[in-house]
Amino acid sequence: MKTILFDLDGTLIQTPKMIKESFRYVFKKYLPNVVLDETTVDNFLGHTLWETFGKYVDDVAQIETMVADYRQYSESLIKGGIDPYPNAKMILQYLRKKGCQIGVVTSKIKKAAVSHLHLTGLLEDVDHVIGYEDVENHKPHPDPLLKAIEIFQANKNKAIYIGDHENDIKAAKNAGIQSCAVTYSSRLREMLLEQPDYVIDDLKNLKDLL
Repeated sequence: MKTILFDLDGTLIQTPKMIKESFRYVFKKYLPNVVLDETTVDNFLGHTLWETFGKYVDDVAQIETMVADYRQYSESLIKGGIDPYPNAKMILQYLRKKGCQIGVVTSKIKKAAVSHLHLTGLLEDVDHVIGYEDVENHKPHPDPLLKAIEIFQANKNKAIYIGDHENDIKAAKNAGIQSCAVTYSSRLREMLLEQPDYVIDDLKNLKDLL
């Protein structure tokens, strides 16, 4: 493996709880009649904000307002501190020493993704970030990963995408690269149904794939 691509939230950085709390805040403020159980909120993970809010609201202006409010509230939580997952820093440094290209492919806007990587001390070990605005179609569509492959001028046969959501696995398969699921995800069952090429319990296990 020479090109190692990572999802961000729930894979490299521990933000899923903050993401869920932000969704609950926005729905309580704008759609108080919508009852959100844990399963429903969990199903919001791995999708763009536009896609999620668009299932409940038709008005484009309102969706834009909800997205902006979500981002503002989420950032207020993140400023309180976020942590990378165990061994995230170690494995990125290890991969760099092995001569691998390292990319982050996320549905989050690039500015926020870069900021969060910086806050967790991971940015300096990442070569490129593909964010929401870099492609028109988003996971499970292959475009974000194909964009990364293009930027890195990578060999698909030597590329892999590591993620915590079934859309990550689908996107990798659709892009024609290998996929890897992390078991600390709340979406493990859904990912396994997509038959990822690899499954790891800890990011340090990526050493075994090289």
